[in-house]
Amino acid sequence: MEKLEFSEAVDAYLAYTATSWQEFIVEDYYDSFRYGDNILDFFQEAKVKEIKERLYASIISRISEIE
Repeated sequence: MEKLEFSEAVDAYLAYTATSWQEFIVEDYYDSFRYGDNILDFFQEAKVKEIKERLYASIISRISEIE
């Protein structure tokens, strides 16, 4: 999630026009903040993990082709 998307979700939430996804983003961020976690950090970690998994799969595929 980008900061712009989060900002738009907060604006919509406060204006009572938020979609269910925007409501989830805002409420989850509030819950995470309350417990000392930052959802944006989790998102970044998830992106890094996804990139790592894709690179690993690509490397394994190339090794298989060589053998």
